Amino acid sequence: MNNLKNQLFYKFALVVFILILLFEGALMIALKKSFDMHLKDKLALVASQIRPEHFSSQKLLEIQKKDKIFPLFVNIIKTKQEIIINNKPIKPTYKASYIYNSYKREKVISYITQKNGYIIKISTIYSSNDDKIEIIKTISLLISFVIYLIVLMLGYKFIDTIIAQIEISFKKLKNFNSNVSHELKTPLAIMKSEIEVGLMSENKECDKTLRSLLQEINYLNDITEKLLFLTKNDLNNLNLQEIDLEDIIFELFEKYSNKIHISLDIDENDTYIIKGDKTLLKMAISNLIENSIKYKAQKIDITLKKTKNKIILIIKDNGMGIPKEKLPFIFDEFYRVDESHNKNIKGFGLGLSIVKNILKAHRAKIKVKSEKGVEFSIEFPLKECSNS
Repeated sequence: MNNLKNQLFYKFALVVFILILLFEGALMIALKKSFDMHLKDKLALVASQIRPEHFSSQKLLEIQKKDKIFPLFVNIIKTKQEIIINNKPIKPTYKASYIYNSYKREKVISYITQKNGYIIKISTIYSSNDDKIEIIKTISLLISFVIYLIVLMLGYKFIDTIIAQIEISFKKLKNFNSNVSHELKTPLAIMKSEIEVGLMSENKECDKTLRSLLQEINYLNDITEKLLFLTKNDLNNLNLQEIDLEDIIFELFEKYSNKIHISLDIDENDTYIIKGDKTLLKMAISNLIENSIKYKAQKIDITLKKTKNKIILIIKDNGMGIPKEKLPFIFDEFYRVDESHNKNIKGFGLGLSIVKNILKAHRAKIKVKSEKGVEFSIEFPLKECSNS
C-alpha cells in the first residue's frame, strides 16, 4: 500500500507542477500582451498631446513626467505635402526596432503618425516593460511555489486518507475470504470422508454418484486451499534460502511426466542457484504445468538457461492457446479465459494469480505469449536474488 500511496503522490505532484507551469506561462503571455498594449496606448496619447509647431525640450520633459515614460524620444519631421500610400494618407502605425549599446541589444517600440504636415515619431525603450514583467514574474513564482507546497500537503493528506480506507476495505475482504475458506473447509472435509466411506461399500448403484460428488468436493477443496493461500501468506517477509532451480524442474518432471510428455532443455554446465522459497516456487511452476494439462496440451517444452544478469525459465506447451485480447488479464484474481465456465475445464481463476504473487515476492518477472499454444517466460534477476 505504501508503494501505491507513493506512486499516487508522485503523479499528483507532477500533475500539479505541470498545471502551475502552464498557468505561469499563460500569465506571462497575457502580461506581455497587456503591457505591450498599455505602452502603445501611452505612445499614442503622447502623440495626441504634441503640437509640432510649438514643441520644445521643456514640453518633452513635462510629457515624460506626466505620462511616466522614460526614456522618451520624439522626432518631428516637416513635410511639404501629405504622404500618400496607395492613394491614402498614412495611418498611425507601430514599429519595433533594435539599438545597440555597450551592454546589450535594446528593443525600441515606436509610434508613427502624420499631423498638420508633420510626421511625428514617438519612441521608447521596451526594457522598461521587461523590468516590470520580471518583477511580477518573480512575485508570481513565489506565490505559485507557496500554493504548490500547500496543495501538495493537502493532496498527501487526501491520498493518505483514501489509501487508509482502501487498506481497511482490503483487510475486510481478506478476512472475509479467510473466514469463508475456513467455514467451507470443515464441512467439505466431513463430506469427503463420508463419501470415501461410502465408496468402500459394494453398492454399485451409488458408486458413480459418489465418485462424481467426490470430484466436485475435491474441486471445492482446491478452491478453498487457494483462497487461504492468497489471504494468509505474507509474501513480503519470506525467509529466502539458496535453492537450485534445476532440482525443482527435475522433481516436477518426475511428478508430471506420467501425465504429459515433457522435454527438458537445460545446460548442465551452468548452475541455477538463486535465493528463494523452494515450496512456493515449486507451487508456482506446478500451477503453470497443470494449467497446460487443463487446457489440453499434449506436450510441454521446459527450457532453463542463464545469461549474464538473469536466469530464464521457459515453459511452452501446444495446448489451446489464449486469445490476444485476454492475455493482459490472465494474472487477475478470479479471471478465467473460458468465460463460459465449461464444466470440462475446472478452475476458479486463482492459479495464475498465485503464480504472479509468488514470482513477485522473488523479484522475478513473468511474460506470456500465445501463438500455437502458450509460452510463459520467467526471469530471475541474479543480482537482486543474490542480495535478497
